Formats: sequence, C-alpha cells, structure tokens
Amino acid sequence: MIDEESRLNLEADDAAVAEFLAAFDGELVRTDAADGIYWVRLCPQAATQETYVARVAWTRYPQAPPSVKFADCVGGSLTVTRAWPVMAAYRPGSFDICKPFTAEGFALHAEWRTGPQAWPTTGNPFLWVVSQLQDDLNHRYQGRSQ
Repeated sequence: MIDEESRLNLEADDAAVAEFLAAFDGELVRTDAADGIYWVRLCPQAATQETYVARVAWTRYPQAPPSVKFADCVGGSLTVTRAWPVMAAYRPGSFDICKPFTAEGFALHAEWRTGPQAWPTTGNPFLWVVSQLQDDLNHRYQGRSQ
C-alpha cells in the first residue's frame, strides 16, 4: 500500500508511460492503484517476437526508485530466471538490476545517492525508468536468460 500522494503522482504520470510503451509495441498494466505496482510489457527492437514483463513496484513516488524485477507473466512469479533478458547489469541469478534506476541498485551502491547517479525526483521519473528499460532492450539485448 502506498500513500495517497504517491498514488496521485503515479496516476498523473502513468499516461505518458503508456504512450511511450505503445510506440515500442509495449504496454503498461496497473492491477491495483493502491499498491503502487505496475506491470510493463516490453519488446526488444531487434527481437520483436520476444516479450518481457517487468514488475515496477513503487513505495514512494517520486521520492524513491522502484523495485524492478522481471516476471514470467503479469502478476506472475518473480523467481523465474528465463523471464529475464541477458544484458549488462541485469542479474537473473540474483533477480535484480544493478543500475541507478532501481531500488535494488541503490541498495547495493550507496555512492549513487549523490552525484550524477542520484535519483531524479523531478519531471516524470516513472517514464525515465521505463525509457531506461526500453533503451537497454533496444541497444544492449543479448537474448533470453536460461
């Protein structure tokens, strides 16, 4: 359950995220507005037959980065290695993304809290997170994890 301010901020920003994803044959799915969890369907441009589902779970928006994990389907398991794409800093064996747009990355790298990697709280951070995911899939994708 997220606070009311976070819920309202997410609702204000999620239309831009859905529009962005549609341009890449992706989709934004919100199952419950009160929980701060969104499911994002993404396709790599070089492998449009592949679809990935990322769970983006917010605790405070826009103040804190979300947890980002891949699932085998919307609402599915977060512990299926095959649900993960192979890309640098995406760690299917650990079920995390070690990059400065995820709660998991910031938990591992306290030095990211300041400087150029600091979490952006202005603009549309939700769109920024999803655009980072899509950019990685478009430019760093090496296949599906086994």
